[in-house]
Amino acid sequence: MQVEFSEIAKQTLAENIEFLKKVWTNREIVIFLEDVKKITDDLENGNYLQFQQSVRSTRSVLIGKKHIRMFFKKESKYKISILLFYDMRQDPNKILQLLK
Repeated sequence: MQVEFSEIAKQTLAENIEFLKKVWTNREIVIFLEDVKKITDDLENGNYLQFQQSVRSTRSVLIGKKHIRMFFKKESKYKISILLFYDMRQDPNKILQLLK
């Protein structure tokens, strides 16, 4: 299955990494990026339904010491889109705005 990162996913991933550089060690950031890679690999291998269903047909998983939620959606039989990386310590109403 093909996994693609949306523009907002790329942007929010970069923003989260910049924030984490201020508060985490390099080792913790590497572990976070390994989590992203592992989840992406799982999705490429078709392991989509194992993740928690969030809003509508969107699924998500907590990564990075359970502070960041990675949202994704199955667009077709062959494609999954990574939608967003969201720091769960933010206003929860912001998630719906970003997922539009």
